[in-house]
Amino acid sequence: MKEIGKIRKITYRYMLVTLGFLSAFGPFVTDMYLPALPSLSKDFDTTNSLTQLSLTMSMLGLAIGQILIGTVSDKYGRRRLLVGSLIMYILATIGCIFSKDIMFFNCMRLFQGLAGAGGIVLSRSIATDMYSGERLTRFISMIATVNGIAPVVAPVIGGLLLSVTNWQGIFWVLLLIGVILLLLSLRLRESLPVSARLQSSVFASFKSYKHLIHNRTYVIHFLIYMFSAFVLFTYISSSTFILQDVYKMSSIMFSICFAINALSIGFGCSLAGRMHGRNSIRLGGIIICVAALLGVFTLNFMHSVVMVEANFILIVFGFGLLQPVPTALALDSERQNAGVASAAIGASGFVMGSIAAPITGMGDILRTTSIMFVTGAVLTVIAVVFSLMQKRPLPISEHSAAGDGKN
Repeated sequence: MKEIGKIRKITYRYMLVTLGFLSAFGPFVTDMYLPALPSLSKDFDTTNSLTQLSLTMSMLGLAIGQILIGTVSDKYGRRRLLVGSLIMYILATIGCIFSKDIMFFNCMRLFQGLAGAGGIVLSRSIATDMYSGERLTRFISMIATVNGIAPVVAPVIGGLLLSVTNWQGIFWVLLLIGVILLLLSLRLRESLPVSARLQSSVFASFKSYKHLIHNRTYVIHFLIYMFSAFVLFTYISSSTFILQDVYKMSSIMFSICFAINALSIGFGCSLAGRMHGRNSIRLGGIIICVAALLGVFTLNFMHSVVMVEANFILIVFGFGLLQPVPTALALDSERQNAGVASAAIGASGFVMGSIAAPITGMGDILRTTSIMFVTGAVLTVIAVVFSLMQKRPLPISEHSAAGDGKN
């Protein structure tokens, strides 16, 4: 019995590490090369707008890829699609490295995003297949810790790599990450048995999205995730320009601030996994709202870089605290459509990112950022209120025993 328990513990840890890295795959695909954008423009002898289009293409690929892969995986299972998407990612990354012009590079970035989406959507789907109840919440919280830190850490790593190599070197590292994840994924077993898969055609399975709309629990917690993601991507899109251009922070200090903020997200996600779900949602909503309102003053009137950074720490901590539980609640309420449910959630985050990125550059960045913070926070809090008003806000607690023995 002890040996069986030990094997299960090892399996759980292996799943946690593998799925955690897979969930962080997308942010590394989109963000790790950001410091190299100016050098890309020079090497391809093109405009900055065409170079920045590569970021839009990867986000578009990540959003579309999650919808397609998540839906198809409910019909054909997870493992084959995960392995196939990673092979496609490796080929697309090689295409990026050897691109001769910006148009081909942007095309490869689209395919890289489409393939990278497999890791994000299938990591959550596999977790939902194998675990439930409180164990699923803890698992999602730990995955969210990695996933929340990744968008903030990736540009820092890219900047450090750029100091010793060029943009192709960054993509060689991304290629190596893809190969490692492929090897790890080959050891995963299929988590969705044939008996639990959708019996209808692939095209008919897309009708599951219509079903999601009618699931009140799913919709409410989906909106919490989406609106809070808008706040996070507003921070990611604007903080570089605010701290470095407006406050003239050095690249080293900026990297330190980014690292601190990443730890703040991770601490929030970790804390959420230890709190009662209702308290986590309530406290996270309050913190994001308060931080957004404080941001109006710190960004527009105080003009103190210390206060601005403290405000950023509070905002990303609130996001980390708020994200895991609604994600787990949404997925647990749609266990029969886990791939579709996970795809919709994941795609919504990158859609919010594609919206936030260009808006932050319009007009005065301090004013625009503060307005976006408040908008995202208010919408998040409205969704949180609806969640807390539900008579059964935490249905997964009823299934806490269901995860036992499924690992």
